[in-house]
Amino acid sequence: MREIKPNEPLVAALAQWIEDHLDRDIALPELAERSGYSVWHMQGVFRATTGMAIGRYIRERKLTEAVYRLRNTDNRIIDIALDYGFNSQSQFTTLFKKYFGVTPQMCRNNLSLALRLTAPLSYV
Repeated sequence: MREIKPNEPLVAALAQWIEDHLDRDIALPELAERSGYSVWHMQGVFRATTGMAIGRYIRERKLTEAVYRLRNTDNRIIDIALDYGFNSQSQFTTLFKKYFGVTPQMCRNNLSLALRLTAPLSYV
């Protein structure tokens, strides 16, 4: 049986809350309030437990879910961008291309592209 790290239950709860709210802007102060810690401390706990900054995790989860929507729906790219809390299609496309190396349209048009998707955190 795997040993549970001291902060895993907190990080798991934060990750679940993030999953439940990927469709909107997630403000770190709001997330910190849920954790009961300061933003600075919550970020440190998250990074120490997962090896990843919480802001990066949120962004990568949103981009990953956007990939699923691009590949499995006919929704307009602007609608997908706005649904995941991006300010504009331009901002979404810039971040998407920076992370995946292709534009959202290229992702939609080429389903065989292998992209590095970020799975939800799981501590089972």
